[in-house]
Amino acid sequence: RDNKENLENDLISEKMKALKVSTFLAALAAAFTFSSCLDDGNSDTAPRFTSYVTIAGDATFGYTFHSDFGCTLKPTSASIQEVLPGLSQAKVKRAVVAFDLLNDADGTMQLEAGKTYDIVLRSHYYANYALPTYNTIDVTGNVTATDTLKANNDRIIAMDDVWAINGYVNANLTLPFENGKSIYMNTYYDHEKDIDSENNTLYLNLYYNNNSINAYNQGKSVISFDLPEDVAYEFMTDSINLVLRAVTEERGDYIEAGKCRVAIKDLFAPMY
Repeated sequence: RDNKENLENDLISEKMKALKVSTFLAALAAAFTFSSCLDDGNSDTAPRFTSYVTIAGDATFGYTFHSDFGCTLKPTSASIQEVLPGLSQAKVKRAVVAFDLLNDADGTMQLEAGKTYDIVLRSHYYANYALPTYNTIDVTGNVTATDTLKANNDRIIAMDDVWAINGYVNANLTLPFENGKSIYMNTYYDHEKDIDSENNTLYLNLYYNNNSINAYNQGKSVISFDLPEDVAYEFMTDSINLVLRAVTEERGDYIEAGKCRVAIKDLFAPMY
């Protein structure tokens, strides 16, 4: 009963913050690399870097952006107020940000994984927005919950560019939707069926409900799902395989739609 109530609460919570189509269609055509140099060739004021980040900290003690590139970014308070003024109220955990390095007068410094950098956030058309972020639900021992998720699961069109770091697994998803309709998403797993300790593999199952019978439009976006920290103790290795299963248009049942390698430490979201 407790598991069922927890699942229902998680699903209700997700529906309350359902992703609207206008947000879902955020432009990602630039196909950012995890920390890529941007230079349009026409402006000396264009930001040098963009990155997917996991956000930790707060407005009182300062924010830390943990880049998917592997470095730690410390934005100035002034640039937070200028570029992301609503951050303290938004409770955003994942984002795409554009920035310059604070102590890089000649514009030649390069980012290195494992290092910490002071940065100045910069305005940019293809950056400084929140990534859609959803929960991962533990359905262990709850057959009803699993069957309910499968029964209400709509097909996705494609899954690309899967990676996991800093407490989240991310996938570039192409999804069908109807204008004006909210969509609902989660990933879920069963300890008994989806954790393969012998082969160091964790399976997560994508739940997608487009809330429509007329989902004739398509949209593409990077979407993040939080990783289940408790499964870290099921493995005796430094890294594991992470497989995302999804129902695709080609197949009416779950298939292995995407996979990546993830360090055990990256199952935990950074706190500071």
